[in-house]
Amino acid sequence: MNTKDLFTRAIAGTIYIIVILIGLLGGRFWFMPIFAAILGFGLYEFYRMVEKNTTHAISKIFNIFSGVLIFFTAFLFLEKINLFAFPAAILAYLLALYMSAIIVNRYDILHAIIYSVFGQMYITLPLCLLMLLSYHFNLFDEKFHYVPGLAIFVFIWVNDTAAYFIGSLIGKHKFISRISPKKSVEGFIAGIVFTVIAGLIFAHLIPEYPTDFWVIFAFVVSIFGTLGDLFESLIKRTYDLKDAGTLIPGHGGILDRIDSVLIALPASYLFLMAYFELAIR
Repeated sequence: MNTKDLFTRAIAGTIYIIVILIGLLGGRFWFMPIFAAILGFGLYEFYRMVEKNTTHAISKIFNIFSGVLIFFTAFLFLEKINLFAFPAAILAYLLALYMSAIIVNRYDILHAIIYSVFGQMYITLPLCLLMLLSYHFNLFDEKFHYVPGLAIFVFIWVNDTAAYFIGSLIGKHKFISRISPKKSVEGFIAGIVFTVIAGLIFAHLIPEYPTDFWVIFAFVVSIFGTLGDLFESLIKRTYDLKDAGTLIPGHGGILDRIDSVLIALPASYLFLMAYFELAIR
């Protein structure tokens, strides 16, 4: 990679990080539009990938609009502005898919429905969980707090960076090369170690949460973040693509940047739920 490409990659990566931080640190009214846009781009890239070899019967525009609408109505639900819109949006989406199975006369309509629902489960649902944990899991007297979401993204960034550099320097043993040939066992272990160190730093900076909380949280994000990265690599390999998109120069698309987060979020939600439940007892 030449100097110009490195510079472009660094600038694009910095802008991406700033946008994420604004969405997390700016409060819920910044979180909503920024992550709705991230969701929209992520869904676009996913549905464009699965349409690489054939045009599916259900429009990707419909799926993208539906995903963003579900995300927005989840926000209304959590804000207690409208408690009916969220389940109504999900029901309307599913009914539209069911009706398409009846009305559309194509042999591959079931495949299109499966792709449609999977895209929402893969991208929309985890980002809804990101919003949910920001409302529910914090030890601060606030309705919405950035700490859980910020921790997940920072842990992912530390894990990916450590795995990449340590793997490039000393990585000799391939880690699931069938899916991701560049990943190494050494990089995988380094990612876990440095992410746990980042957890210890969080324990020092935010002592409202105990040290064991941060260490376990960091470990969970590291493990499941790596799985998320591998899963998106599997999708791209299936469709013979290097990147999911080109929105972020030098980094690929939005989906390439949030792939680790998408699997780490459900795991983090379960960890937070279990930890806080045990803490209450």
